[in-house]
Amino acid sequence: MLSKNLRKDFLPLSRPCVADDEISAALAVVKSGWWTTGANVARFESEMSAYLKEDVDVFTAALSSCTAGLHLALLALGIGAGDEVIVPTMTFAATAQVVGWVGAKLVLCDINEDTLNIDTEKAEKLITARTKAIIPVHMGGYPCDMAEISRIAKKYKLKVIEDAAHAIGTRYNGRKIGNFSDITVFSFYVTKNLAMGEGGMAVSRDKALIDKIKRLSYFGINKEAFKRYEKSGSWFYDIEEMGYKYNLDDLHGAIGLAQLRKLDAMNDRRREIAGIYRRKLIAPIRFTKDSDEHFHIYYIFQIKVPGRDALINKLKERNIGTSVHFIPLHMHSFYRSRFPGENFPVANKVFSEILSIPMFPSMNEDDVGYVITNLNDLLRRQDG
Repeated sequence: MLSKNLRKDFLPLSRPCVADDEISAALAVVKSGWWTTGANVARFESEMSAYLKEDVDVFTAALSSCTAGLHLALLALGIGAGDEVIVPTMTFAATAQVVGWVGAKLVLCDINEDTLNIDTEKAEKLITARTKAIIPVHMGGYPCDMAEISRIAKKYKLKVIEDAAHAIGTRYNGRKIGNFSDITVFSFYVTKNLAMGEGGMAVSRDKALIDKIKRLSYFGINKEAFKRYEKSGSWFYDIEEMGYKYNLDDLHGAIGLAQLRKLDAMNDRRREIAGIYRRKLIAPIRFTKDSDEHFHIYYIFQIKVPGRDALINKLKERNIGTSVHFIPLHMHSFYRSRFPGENFPVANKVFSEILSIPMFPSMNEDDVGYVITNLNDLLRRQDG
């Protein structure tokens, strides 16, 4: 590539979509003096419930992170020492580590090569008398096979906790993720489709489960305890059970509200960019699965390509950011001896070739074109 065509600024893998809405919302909280859990968090929970609802009510608990939500979901469902929990090996550390935090045994499962989601056929073969739950992960925003996961859960009396960190707005057969299992947990980390910097949310159609998660998120105290600082509140509070410090603050809640109100538009823009990538990137690039029956929100855009590692460096030289989602858990030193690699042939194969390329709603046509031009150019040079 001629140096004159090299863009001057670095195109990151991801960037939050920030406008006057988020800035005004955050500034209003700062000026208010009420910076901890308060009215903005309550409004965020309420509007998210309305956004997710399909046929029955969905209840929500805003939290400090998705990790907190996964941890509290396991506790709320009574999963602990002596229990086994099945998790796909292709995921971030949080999905697995929370299983250890509650004293349960982690059971890793291989993935489907097309979707990178958990292989449900292999998952069923891992079930024992001690298996109590399965945590599917909607990789990159494409939904897992929830019909099959529900069938397995019903057959073996398992709890299902969806790790929907990538899937706010994803639809499975026309229904939003958040309406299928015992508890679903979303992430609002800075790179996510709905970005707040930090934050997460547990959702369920079972109000009692969400009420319990809310208590556990603040030292086992009823969340109404925050009202003790208001004129209408009382100084008295009660610790009902052992809990944690996972509550969300109003600053993040206000930003979340602003993001939620334009979430569908941001997801639509991601799908537009994905469509351009799919039409214009050339072989030998291959894509992960999309389909008309589901609604993929493209938290990340993953390609499969030979020579991945060298390509990462060459793209960086051309000011294009990339990443890999993820290094399978069984390849990390902490898990390697516990989970021999031969049990995960698909994850091993896929890991060597997956690459995430820039994907965020504020990418303009020049940004998208720059990625396509440079990727195609580098691949033609590989062939030469």
